[in-house]
Amino acid sequence: MRATLATLAAQPRVGLAILSGRALVDIRRRVGVRRVVYGGCHGLEIAGAGLSFRHPAARRARVAAARRLLAAAVRGIPGARLEWKGLAVSLHYRRVAPSRVGEVRRAAARVARRAPDLSLIAGRKVFDFVPRVGWDKGAAARWIARRLGAALPGRATVLYVGDDTTDEAAFKALRRCAVTVRVGAVPTTAEHVVRGVHEVHALLRAIVRMLDARERGVTLSKPRHRVVAALRRPSGPPAS
Repeated sequence: MRATLATLAAQPRVGLAILSGRALVDIRRRVGVRRVVYGGCHGLEIAGAGLSFRHPAARRARVAAARRLLAAAVRGIPGARLEWKGLAVSLHYRRVAPSRVGEVRRAAARVARRAPDLSLIAGRKVFDFVPRVGWDKGAAARWIARRLGAALPGRATVLYVGDDTTDEAAFKALRRCAVTVRVGAVPTTAEHVVRGVHEVHALLRAIVRMLDARERGVTLSKPRHRVVAALRRPSGPPAS
């Protein structure tokens, strides 16, 4: 997958961005591909490929206060772990015994009530606390898409692929102006779904082949439609 991402990032007709709930420095280190725009803390901080952004209203002090409250709230719960991200703090409970997960959820809810200036974002076995500044992956995706699209030749097609509940904000924000793809068979507002990472990789490789053909002067009939045709529509009700 990393090699395919690197190939796409090197294409002059492609602008590639990766949005994550992880800290910016963490996601850049994990992916390690050049010429990519990275967005950390759900897009509160963005850097790469000539772009740089940090939400002006996001304050570390607010998040630090929540970290102290969380540390006290889950101190007696084995397996609960806090992760400091600078502009966010995460409460992980993947290793908490099922019988005690309810305690973690109640602790997160108590801290959220005591920190009304923070948003509580539920992910996969994790609760993220981020500054409540009217910004999420949807706002970040639109911010990035406008700037990357302006730098590309011709009319750009935006493709957004996500596998987390937090990506639903981007699916909604990009509705009718992007091809949106949810990974996994879950309720979603995305236009299309794929079964897993292997199908995401196949989709990206198809885009690489399409771009390679264009570079060789091979004319493809409706290339965008050829790629989208391989995707499935969601079968269940949309996410709320």
